[in-house]
Amino acid sequence: MAYEFLAVGVALLFFGSESLLRGGIGIFKSFGLSPLLIGLVVVAAATSAPEFAVTMQALANKTPEMAVGSIIGADLINLLLLAGLGALIRPLPSPPKIAFRDGSAMLLSTVALGGIVAFGAFNRRTGLVLLAGFFAYLAVAFISDWRRTTQLSVSEARAQCREHNSSDGLNVFLIVLGIVSLFFGARYLVDGVLSIAPALHMTGDLAGLTIVALATALPEIVVVFGMTMRGWDSVTIGSLLATSIFNILAVLGIAALVHPFRLSGGFVHFDAYILAGTAVLLLPLMITSWRLTRWNGALLLLCYAGYCALLAARLGYLPMPFAVT
Repeated sequence: MAYEFLAVGVALLFFGSESLLRGGIGIFKSFGLSPLLIGLVVVAAATSAPEFAVTMQALANKTPEMAVGSIIGADLINLLLLAGLGALIRPLPSPPKIAFRDGSAMLLSTVALGGIVAFGAFNRRTGLVLLAGFFAYLAVAFISDWRRTTQLSVSEARAQCREHNSSDGLNVFLIVLGIVSLFFGARYLVDGVLSIAPALHMTGDLAGLTIVALATALPEIVVVFGMTMRGWDSVTIGSLLATSIFNILAVLGIAALVHPFRLSGGFVHFDAYILAGTAVLLLPLMITSWRLTRWNGALLLLCYAGYCALLAARLGYLPMPFAVT
C-alpha cells in the first residue's frame, strides 16, 4: 500500500502543478499581466509548488530533514542532471546576463543555505532574510528583462511555454483543482515515503534527496522540455537556475517564516555543501565560452553520477570511501 500511496502522490503533484500553471497563466493573462511578470511569479511559483507543498507537509509530519533534503535534491537534479542532459543533446547558451545575474544569485543562495544548514536553525529571522533575497532577485530580474524579446528573456519564455485557456471560469477551476491536488499529493507522497524509507534503510534527509526530490522536479522537467521544443535553448539554463533560486529563497523562506524549524544533529550537511560546490562549478563553465558545451554537459552528468554513487554508499549499497558529516 505504501508504494501505491507514493505513486498516487507523484501523480497528484505533477497534475496539480500543471493545473495550477495553466490556470494561473490564463487568469493573469486575462487581467493583462505582462508575460514577463507571469514568468517571474506565476510560472516560477507553479513549478516550485510541489516543493513547497511537500516541504510544508514534511514539516507538519515533524520531518524537517526530508523538507530540506528535497530542496537540495531537486536543485541538484536541475543543475547537474537536467542541465547536463540538455547540454549533451544541444549546447546551451549562457549569455552574460544569465551567467552573472542568475549564476551569481544561485551561488549566493547556495552559500547562504550552506551556512543556515550548518547552524541547523530555520527561524523567522532566517525566513525574512531568505525572502528579502528572493524579492531582490525578482526586482533585478524584472529590470534586466524589461522590454526584452522572448528569446532573450527567461521569464517571458517560461510564461509562453504553456498554452492557456481563455475562459476565466475554467482558469479558476484549474487553480482550485491544482491547489487541492498539490495538498493531497504532498500528503500521499510524504506518507508513502515515510512508510517505505525504513525498509530501504533511508533516513529523512536521504529520502528527501532521492525519492521526494525526483518527484517534485517533474514539473520543471516538463517546462524545460517545452522550451526546448520551441527552440528556446538560449533560456533553458536560465530557467533551471531561476527555479533552483526560487526553491531555496522562496520555498524555504516561507516555510521558515510560517513554520520555524530546526534540523536534527543527524542531518548530513555535506549535501548542502555539494549544492554550493555545484553553483561554484557552473559559473566558470557558463562564462568560459558563454555556453554549456557538450563536454560541459558530460562533466555535469559525471558529477551527478558521482553524487548518486555517494548516496548509494550512504545507503550501504557501495563501500563508503570516507565519512560524510
